[in-house]
Amino acid sequence: MSDTYEVVVDTAGRHMFQKAFVKYMARVGFIRLGVGGRLGGLTSHDFRSDLGVVSLNASPVSQSRHRLVVHSATISVEPLVLDALTEGLADFLEPFCEDLSSTEDGKAIRALIKGLRDSFPEEIRGINQAR
Repeated sequence: MSDTYEVVVDTAGRHMFQKAFVKYMARVGFIRLGVGGRLGGLTSHDFRSDLGVVSLNASPVSQSRHRLVVHSATISVEPLVLDALTEGLADFLEPFCEDLSSTEDGKAIRALIKGLRDSFPEEIRGINQAR
């Protein structure tokens, strides 16, 4: 089984997704094998677990657009992408709600964060249990 997820995003989306994906992969027990890229641009990441290797590559499409490709020969990558996105969004929002703690808006943001974190728990459990 070989699985690939591909998307074209702007520069900010590339940076946010790469950061979220690297953090998420460490959270679910993958070891980062290496980071590569031309001229110090961290454009290629490889992660390993007992299930196999997952790679994340970013390549420019234009001056402000980038192609992100997540690939594995042995692991379904879409659940990883979905979990990384929802966890990454929750991580991004969390610091902003600290000063809103006593307001209704703060409660709404915290509920949104909880909803994001709970969106795909079965995928995280499945990955951890398979290791």
